[in-house]
Amino acid sequence: MKKLLLSLLFLCSPVMAAQTTWYAGSTYKGTVTVPIENGPNVVWKCNGKVCSMSGPWGNDLSLDSCQNLVLRIGKISYYKNSVGASWTAHSSQLAQCNQIVR
Repeated sequence: MKKLLLSLLFLCSPVMAAQTTWYAGSTYKGTVTVPIENGPNVVWKCNGKVCSMSGPWGNDLSLDSCQNLVLRIGKISYYKNSVGASWTAHSSQLAQCNQIVR
């Protein structure tokens, strides 16, 4: 009984990390595995209009992660996430991300 209560307590615990979804505007179709800064490899799914991936890796937009994606799929038209961070076509951050591809 004690093990059951401990298991239920663990399952109901609010220690689970929040999920954030990242989006990148791209004409690429397919899936790509990309390393993220200070984290594991992640899988982006791209449908020819947008690439997306989700995970518990914070709420920021990372230049390193953006450039790792761009190296695999080509230049992107925007980079944003589900918590409101956004790099648009006219932002210096997106230009810096895309400059890695010539």
